[in-house]
Amino acid sequence: MVTTRLMKYFREYYYKSPLGIPDMLFQREIGFIPFNGTMTRHRKFNGQAEIEDFVRRSVPRHLYYSSSYYRFPDQHKMLEKEWLGAELIFDLDADHIEGADKMTYMEILAEVKKHTLRLLEMLMDDFGFGNKNIKLYFSGGRGYHVHVESDRIYTMDSDSRREIGDYIRIEGLNMEDLKMLDDSYFEFGILKKFNIYISNFYINLDENYIKNVFGKAWWNYINYLEKFYNGEKIIDFLRNDKGNKFKLLIKQNKSNEKASIDYDRIMLEKILEDFKKSALAEIDEPVTTDIHRLIRFPYSLHGKTGLMVKPIAIDDLKSFTPLDEAIPDIFLDREAKINLKIDKFSIKMNKENYNIFRGENSVPLYVAIFTNAINVAEFI
Repeated sequence: MVTTRLMKYFREYYYKSPLGIPDMLFQREIGFIPFNGTMTRHRKFNGQAEIEDFVRRSVPRHLYYSSSYYRFPDQHKMLEKEWLGAELIFDLDADHIEGADKMTYMEILAEVKKHTLRLLEMLMDDFGFGNKNIKLYFSGGRGYHVHVESDRIYTMDSDSRREIGDYIRIEGLNMEDLKMLDDSYFEFGILKKFNIYISNFYINLDENYIKNVFGKAWWNYINYLEKFYNGEKIIDFLRNDKGNKFKLLIKQNKSNEKASIDYDRIMLEKILEDFKKSALAEIDEPVTTDIHRLIRFPYSLHGKTGLMVKPIAIDDLKSFTPLDEAIPDIFLDREAKINLKIDKFSIKMNKENYNIFRGENSVPLYVAIFTNAINVAEFI
């Protein structure tokens, strides 16, 4: 009954709503998961009318296309497809967010958005991609997909894409390696941000914070920083916009022969740890490295939520609210009856809060579809 009713509403959606067709569709592999069955892939469609006719007849629960371009996308063996290149794909989801298992669905969406914003900042500031190179989608589930389209990346192999993924996740950044780098490395990219982070840390130092987190001895260390360095107080030097703060602290610690504790090293390790947590973007790295990846089709429905895979303008991401803006219009202003199978379910959708209790409930159709898709309710 659940599957039949969901499939009915999915079919209605596909008959009334066009898909977002990626470029060079005829060179993309198409895959789908039906409501009853397993993944089918290695399909090819030549244009919008052809694939939309197929979707309306078959009504997939999940619809995908390849990030890769192939000469023969419908061949079943990868070598016979003749790979021509691939977009660079990033999948941001709750699976890699620390503590996500204790978050509500709405909290997960907010947290994943933070990581998506960090990713976009790195792609644009550190890698030099522009708005025209980046396509952003709400996945329809618990996160976002980011596609990079550029001649600079199409023919990159998996190892090169892995290096990009490692940079995005700030993998391998450690104190020993940082000490070996000269000042020029701290003038751009993630190390420039780390340098700025060090300055901000010292700018915002508070006596109570230092004593509570590190102990009273650390406040003596901060007072020690008031010693002069090249005619300027070190603490003032750290608070301005010039110079390599990391190297200064390492150098200053070496000159402090009377110090019984390696203050700067311990402090810098703490700053580095906090910096990584605040600056990295948790991506699903296997998705990024996979040059044959299938990704969700724009404007298709996510089979586990009933929400749209929705394109988003980069500038709109901060204000984007998935549980308002990814609801298909045809599911608005309609109601349906459901039987909730758990004691209570709460969700905020379409700017309204819903608290639903076990048993029969009359709710907006989009709430009914969502609760059925996540398998906490069934249609009556």
